[in-house]
Amino acid sequence: MMKKILLPIDGSEACFKSYEYAKDLAEKFGAEILIFNAQNIMPAFGWSYEAISLNESENSPRETATKIVEEAKKFFANTNIKVSTKITVGDPAGAILDVAEKENCDMIIMCTHGMSRTKRFLLGSVTNKVVHHATIPVLVIR
Repeated sequence: MMKKILLPIDGSEACFKSYEYAKDLAEKFGAEILIFNAQNIMPAFGWSYEAISLNESENSPRETATKIVEEAKKFFANTNIKVSTKITVGDPAGAILDVAEKENCDMIIMCTHGMSRTKRFLLGSVTNKVVHHATIPVLVIR
């Protein structure tokens, strides 16, 4: 029996497909959806020969995460699905796995951006890490 679905999102257009899958499964099983966003404040990879500011965004990471989950929550507004949101700042893959465990989620539905093999090797993939370390089913939407 599925009671809670974790829907980690990054605010990209690629993630919109995962909303529909989460909605369909939540309606079929009467499950709750937990929309989650983790903002990684450290760049994944890069070099610079000049001084840079890591906080060039006009919004803090928490404000950015809040905007992302609140915008996604609107997708489920006209349904009978119970939807909650959660945000954090830190490593996205680790945060997704932690939230899935702490919130007793039964499934994770997440998108992938289809990185090339080389980029995935160099940078790693949040989806790849979650799939390999999750203790619950992970549905990957491409």
